[in-house]
Amino acid sequence: MAVMNPTPEDITLRGINYESDDGTEFDGFELTSDVSTFEGRNVGVLFLHGLRGFALGAGISPVAHPLARAGVRCLTINKRNSGKGYVTSDFAEIDRDIRGGVEWLLDQGCEDVVIWGRSLGATEAAYYQGKRNDDDVDGLVLAAPFADIRERSTRGYFEAISDEPDEAYESFVADARELVEDGRETEIVALPRPVGDDIEYIPMTAEAFLSYRSPESACATIDWVPKIDVPNLLVPHAADRNVTPAEAEEIADAYPGSTSVDVHPVEADHFFTGAESEVAGVTADFLRTL
Repeated sequence: MAVMNPTPEDITLRGINYESDDGTEFDGFELTSDVSTFEGRNVGVLFLHGLRGFALGAGISPVAHPLARAGVRCLTINKRNSGKGYVTSDFAEIDRDIRGGVEWLLDQGCEDVVIWGRSLGATEAAYYQGKRNDDDVDGLVLAAPFADIRERSTRGYFEAISDEPDEAYESFVADARELVEDGRETEIVALPRPVGDDIEYIPMTAEAFLSYRSPESACATIDWVPKIDVPNLLVPHAADRNVTPAEAEEIADAYPGSTSVDVHPVEADHFFTGAESEVAGVTADFLRTL
């Protein structure tokens, strides 16, 4: 299991507060170093963690450290779906929190802003930019990107508990819809998820489950990238059991012809364990192209 390491002595870690554009207050962390600019430019990178993660979780801060040393202002944020907040969150509202992070970086004087998301965070980044076409965002990095968390990957979960996974998934969705229709949208459902040879059960309210995992959910990267026109870097994990490079290629193929897209597979697990410096280097190369 990936673990979080202490912040290196040469990195300045500062707790911050920011406000979502619906007025909700959240917190996060700024990572900087004695190098004040990235090759003479004020560049900010907004990091979005994965499923049930936190601002400084595995797969985030070890990538931010080398970038901070290079003069990038790194901001990693907690959002309404961080940690146990995922249980009751609504995926459709995540863009509000992302906008708050973008505004915070702009307030610090960042002239170029890039959104960097891992796993679910990659889908959130695509959702944000595809939905808003934010002129303040200069590029996206989608790391370990799922093509379709909404339906395809969730159907696969049910293979661990049923010989008819499609039927099991559809029944689970139908039961969640019935709870919402009956006014019991806050009732907890238990989503099965295979982990190695075991099964874990992810608690979510019926309403939250539908917002992330139902066919009508907005939580599918491939639905949003056709609307994106800023440069993109995709970093799939070639040794990842969760997300294969084929999904990144599918995402890349969904972009409009006018969008610059680069795909750089990395031999690593879902958290970049042991390859964080490579991922940071690829990200820095991407920043130089903007």
